[in-house]
Amino acid sequence: MFALRTAAARAMPALAMRTVAIPKTVVSPALIARVGSVSTLRSFSNTPFAWSKTDKELITVLESEIKHEEEQGEDIPDYITNYLKSSPFKITDKAGSDEVILTRKFGNEDIKIVFSVSDINSADDEEELDLDDLEDDGQQPNQSLSASGEEEEEGDDLDSLTFPVRCLITISKPNAGSISVDAIAQDGTFIVESISNIRDNVLANASTAESDWEKRGLYSGPPFAELDEDLQITFEKYLEERQIDNELASFVPNYVFHKDQVEYTNWLQELKSFVSAK
Repeated sequence: MFALRTAAARAMPALAMRTVAIPKTVVSPALIARVGSVSTLRSFSNTPFAWSKTDKELITVLESEIKHEEEQGEDIPDYITNYLKSSPFKITDKAGSDEVILTRKFGNEDIKIVFSVSDINSADDEEELDLDDLEDDGQQPNQSLSASGEEEEEGDDLDSLTFPVRCLITISKPNAGSISVDAIAQDGTFIVESISNIRDNVLANASTAESDWEKRGLYSGPPFAELDEDLQITFEKYLEERQIDNELASFVPNYVFHKDQVEYTNWLQELKSFVSAK
């Protein structure tokens, strides 16, 4: 048996022995650099955030400004509180919103008055121009000339502050549409600019960009100042009967001034919170 196995073994052709080469992993320099950069980024992301010198300076300035505004600020002034107590208008004033809305019922009418805080910014620009004119005339700011030519000191109380605030007055009736009155509250009076008739109450009271664009395309009538004088006087009485009067025209700029101070302080605090966040 052993002899047969040996003979068979001799008869089989010899098997070639092959060596299997295991490929070597070649790492390119670019890959090494990439891995190194990723490692660096991961290490950096784990590093605690630190304010820069500029961050610290900005935070300090913001804190100082906030403190100043809070010291100068006050609760809702008495003249605003007193007016709202005696007025039929209800006020809608959302924090962070640029618009203020006054609403009331008058018989079967719904009255809405919308005005914006941003009008105080244009008033500041006009005031700067007025101050420049005064300096060119040799006058000091906060001084005016009386009829006799003598200089008079202007008071710093809020009652002496006056600047134009644009108001959109909408008066609506069920199934009768609305009228939209563009007016400006200034110097304790309303200056009516135009009156539009809007048949759709939904459109009249909407405040979207699309509705604003659609309302701009409506005929707004002739300029109010060009209407017959009797018509102007009678329409102004029509507004006054609904207490859209001189008292309201004085209230609007003063409320804008107060709200602007409140919103500015909140804006400073939110900005500081963002810069301080880690």
